[in-house]
Amino acid sequence: MEETIIEISKKTLQELQKANKLPYPLYYKNVFNSIAKEKGIIEQLNPKLLCLSPNINETLLEATKKMINHVEDTSKTIKTSSQDIIEEINEANPEEIKETVIKFSAFLINSVNEMENKIKELESELDKAYKELLIDPLTKVYNRKALERDLLTILEKGKKRDLDLVIAFLDLDDFKYINDTYGHLVGDFVLIKFIKMLKALTRSSDKIYRYGGDEFVIVFNRTPLISAIKTIERIIDKIHKTKLKYKDFIISLNVSVGIAPHKKGDDIDTLLKRADDALYEAKLTKNTYKVNT
Repeated sequence: MEETIIEISKKTLQELQKANKLPYPLYYKNVFNSIAKEKGIIEQLNPKLLCLSPNINETLLEATKKMINHVEDTSKTIKTSSQDIIEEINEANPEEIKETVIKFSAFLINSVNEMENKIKELESELDKAYKELLIDPLTKVYNRKALERDLLTILEKGKKRDLDLVIAFLDLDDFKYINDTYGHLVGDFVLIKFIKMLKALTRSSDKIYRYGGDEFVIVFNRTPLISAIKTIERIIDKIHKTKLKYKDFIISLNVSVGIAPHKKGDDIDTLLKRADDALYEAKLTKNTYKVNT
């Protein structure tokens, strides 16, 4: 493992030199992680010893454990206090009993209020973490997990009828060449700019997902096929006319697109496969896009 880490570190420095970036921690971390993912060993690396962020599931687990401990401690305190009061009441007069009960009631209310506040804080953390699980950390669009979740909801309505639903698979041509030639930082820069263009050319109701690497999916819900095609044509035209400048580099982009409209009875696999097949055909025939009906 040590030899692998040394190899990744050397390649990381080479990539930073390509991109004319100094090996500051943020740049180094991003490139190191990208290379580690490519080699398929990211899960084997210890985040405490290296420059990886802790897994979000570990963060949630820790927060949940703290909440459980807090509830258990509060419950124990209430039980102990209750027992003490019972013993005091046995030897107290009516006025003392009244005062003791009032104090204990106030204590109970404060304890419960504190637990409720802690639970609300945890709920907020869980909600935030769940949303982060559905967002691609680099491009800030939805990820594949979110795509599957959203399509499951939409397709439930399409078991017995055709829906105005169109899936577009987008693939940046020659992205590996960009990464290999200019480095991972430039590749990340290209992906971020690409997504900005997609957002500018789609409606807020058109959802964009990073499917993996340089593959993205746009879900056009409640949209006729002809409208989705017009949007894709605008995207292709914009991408092909764009020249990205990074330092001294001028980078041209090309994109291939596979389009598939919904058919009655489609599930996630059949719908995505038709779009993926159309993308493959577009690349094979060197057309900018293909529609698989």
